[in-house]
Amino acid sequence: MTGPSKKLLGLIAALTLLTAGCTSSPAGDGGASSDSKSHLNQVLKSKTIRIAVQSEAAPWGVLQSNGKYEGFDIDLAKALGKSLGAKVKFVSTTNESRIPLLQADKVDVVIASFTATNERAQAITFTTPYAAGGTLVAVRADSKIKTYNDLKGKSVSASRGSIGEAILKKSLSPAKPALFNSFADSVQALRSGKVDAVIENNVIVPELVAKDHSLKILEGPVLEPSLMSMGVQGGDEQWLNYLNTFTRNYNLSGENEAASQKWLNQPMPDFLK
Repeated sequence: MTGPSKKLLGLIAALTLLTAGCTSSPAGDGGASSDSKSHLNQVLKSKTIRIAVQSEAAPWGVLQSNGKYEGFDIDLAKALGKSLGAKVKFVSTTNESRIPLLQADKVDVVIASFTATNERAQAITFTTPYAAGGTLVAVRADSKIKTYNDLKGKSVSASRGSIGEAILKKSLSPAKPALFNSFADSVQALRSGKVDAVIENNVIVPELVAKDHSLKILEGPVLEPSLMSMGVQGGDEQWLNYLNTFTRNYNLSGENEAASQKWLNQPMPDFLK
């Protein structure tokens, strides 16, 4: 065989190998191997779903003394587990640890009064919303602080990683942020006089004030009206598609309405139906 012929055969062989490589389905291109790594298939196979929830944020999620969780988000989490035929493994989270838990693959989904903000969506993926919320400020009942304008120069506590923290730094910048690891610590700082006010979710604050008459809600509109969604790792379209489908069906089924009335003392927003 002549030299050119040998070179031609070599070129054909190389092209054949290259074509074969291009037609295979690597793990990241949405092929079968990619699907097998989806959290959906992992949950269906293991019959267990790891869900991050709050443990001290009534009425969204609370860990009771008997070791059981209860709240609006807990009802949603249990319904999700039931839809998958999976046992729910609750993982307690704080506002600050929600995103790191997902990024470290410690949980399959976060259901923890998680506001879907543009900034957070740059790090993780959010599902179709299942609730709406906002933020309020509470002060001691004997406080001379009456309105948001009176917060200028005052110290306001918030839990790290919360929407309250973001609002303090953006909308209520004249106030002095005092950040804590948990909502309970933020409230204790207010009760003990270490701070002048506390900022949190517009469902959590009324629940707090209803149980603690030494506190009151500051006059003014709800701050930063927002949507709440489940949070998941980015790039898992199969899992996201299932969760979106589940959420839409949960919203339409009447289960969300019942949970809203039970835990939030208000109807589910019409735009979620």
